[in-house]
Amino acid sequence: MKIHQKSREFVWGIYDFADTIFSMNVVSLYFPLLIVSDLGGKDIYVGLANSISQLLIVFTAPIFGIFSDRTGKRMPLFIISATICALGTLAIGFSAKFGAILPVIITFIIANYFYQLSLIFYNSLLPRVGPENRWGKISGLGTALGYIGSIVGMILVMPFNTGKIFGLSTPVFAGGRIATFTPTAILFAIFALPTLIYYFKDERRVKYPVDKINRHPFKKIWETFSDTKKYPGIRRFIVSRFFFEEGVETSIIFMGIFAEKAMGMPDSAKIVFFVIATTAAVFGSIMWGKITDWLGPHKSLMFVLYGWISGLAVLAIFPYQWLFYPIGCWIGIMLGGVWTTSRPYLLKIAPKENIGRYFGLYSISGKAAAVTGPLIWGAIILIFSGKSELLAYRIAITTLAVLIAIGAIILIPNKIVMKKNHSFGDNPS
Repeated sequence: MKIHQKSREFVWGIYDFADTIFSMNVVSLYFPLLIVSDLGGKDIYVGLANSISQLLIVFTAPIFGIFSDRTGKRMPLFIISATICALGTLAIGFSAKFGAILPVIITFIIANYFYQLSLIFYNSLLPRVGPENRWGKISGLGTALGYIGSIVGMILVMPFNTGKIFGLSTPVFAGGRIATFTPTAILFAIFALPTLIYYFKDERRVKYPVDKINRHPFKKIWETFSDTKKYPGIRRFIVSRFFFEEGVETSIIFMGIFAEKAMGMPDSAKIVFFVIATTAAVFGSIMWGKITDWLGPHKSLMFVLYGWISGLAVLAIFPYQWLFYPIGCWIGIMLGGVWTTSRPYLLKIAPKENIGRYFGLYSISGKAAAVTGPLIWGAIILIFSGKSELLAYRIAITTLAVLIAIGAIILIPNKIVMKKNHSFGDNPS
């Protein structure tokens, strides 16, 4: 393999490094804790903020996907989305200084919406990065770099919260959770630049295939749903993804709150947990990339989902601090597998000239799940916490395992479809 090809793959994957700095520090760690612990809000507030931003993606993602297919241009909207995400992250920290919850929620919705939107354009670049027989490895590389980014982001930003570096007091940094958003925004912007610059120049230099069928965007969205009848594997995968992403995305958002409320873990212990989990996710991403190219995306994804179900079930039954770390390692490995296997899964079954709009549909299922999942979690905590806060969180974790199990059951018949059609991505059933 040429050095140039390795460079293309690395430069594409470095955006995963950048965006998971945002995802970990903002979505998973400091925003939920800022709302619930610092500003006195409830879990349902965090759920609503995530759900609103994801609901906006549900309605707009297909339109942007269609636009990028029609023009063949992914990068202008990709650059705009990443830029507004960084600015929105800055605004979260600024608005939190006033001590009111609503401005913090609004600025988070803006930042998270454009973060999620940027991923549509990022994912749809994958066919341009390398040949089909390397999609699993490339996707695994990106996911692995992403989790390395999570670790680097947590370590670099932590002193702004705790005022300590490797246990040594550095009060000049100490600013609490409010102070974490500015360095997070800066780190995200810096590490996103290589991908944005390189592929912007690449898109100007190379003419890529476009969808020449001219349709009104909303008609095209309906056609995208209708066209899934030609590809039964796509429809089943999209529905399955809705359920298993409910469990995965909600775990990402609320695991920090679960650690604090159910187990009484301080921020320093949470960060150790997240470092362990994301380190495991790095190795899991690389491992699942190789497994995906070896076993195929269907078998690989099924194994990942079974791993998630077992990990969450153990955590619900035994919510103990000593067990939280090894389970975090196990879940981290499975977390690395979800996106590593899912992207090649869709690329195998979707027509290549319409990959943008199918990634838009892929995004709809995931984002619709991210609308309902946090609301389900928030409602469970609201209903049961009056009786027992620990019981409420155990029920919430169990519910996530059940949602992932439903997704796995729905996906099982795709094994038959794939056996019938070995050129699954090319010939409609």
